[in-house]
Amino acid sequence: MTFILRSLFSSLIVLCLLVSKSTVAEIDETSPSEHGGIISIDGALTEIVYALGAQDRLLAVDTTSRYPQAATELPQVGYMRQLSAEGILSLHPELVIASKEAGPEMVFEQLMAAGIKVVRIDAPSSLEGVLLKVKQVAEVLGLENNGAILTEKIQSETEAILSDIAGEKSPSTLFLLGASGRGLMAAGQDTKAQALMDMLNIQNAFAHQGYKPVSAEGTLLAAPEVVLVGHTGPADTVSVKQTLAMTPASNNNQIHAIDVGLALGFGPRIAEALAMLKPLVYPEQDMSQVAVE
Repeated sequence: MTFILRSLFSSLIVLCLLVSKSTVAEIDETSPSEHGGIISIDGALTEIVYALGAQDRLLAVDTTSRYPQAATELPQVGYMRQLSAEGILSLHPELVIASKEAGPEMVFEQLMAAGIKVVRIDAPSSLEGVLLKVKQVAEVLGLENNGAILTEKIQSETEAILSDIAGEKSPSTLFLLGASGRGLMAAGQDTKAQALMDMLNIQNAFAHQGYKPVSAEGTLLAAPEVVLVGHTGPADTVSVKQTLAMTPASNNNQIHAIDVGLALGFGPRIAEALAMLKPLVYPEQDMSQVAVE
């Protein structure tokens, strides 16, 4: 009976996430005619602007802003780590919102010297960090009420997803990032991938710092039980298969391609990301539920 209730509860959570996926209910949308135009530099921040109902104020975004689909149709100012002041200045924004990861710093100095308000958002990769991002962006946009509604929604949905995994056995997991031109990189400590695994109580198969190239020999020695593969460009399925051959994850068909933007964005869709990953890293939970039913 416990397993049945847990299954029903998990299904209800996922359904609620799908129904409420787009934005916060009862928000007040604003427009460029009421406020100055915004440029958002960071995919998570762009998602927050949309979730707060201020999307009509957006003049442009950076190339990491891939969600929602409407964001990809806006003018782009380039990759967030390789910005140019000229492109941003040509759009005459009143406000530029960017994460601390964006750069180079000289660009933001030039924007401020030109009289443009620049707000840098800095928050850890965690649930608390997501809530802080929302609060900071909402305050900058003058949408504190919308921000309070959104943070409450994010927190309740995320906590519901995580509520029943505290006592679960943690599988050894390898997070691979397929970076164009650099091959497969294994996520180690002090990465967003590690932060995500910490939220789900998952043991990282690697203990190195940052992202490092990984070989077939290295993965065989690490013997991951689950592998999550996120690509920033076209997926290299041949390289993945060769690198992971003979690992427990490969032998047990536990290699999963994931949406890296969703998984590592740490934006307002954090609950959706966790709901996507949870059954992949804890497949035995679903199997037990099916067996009891």
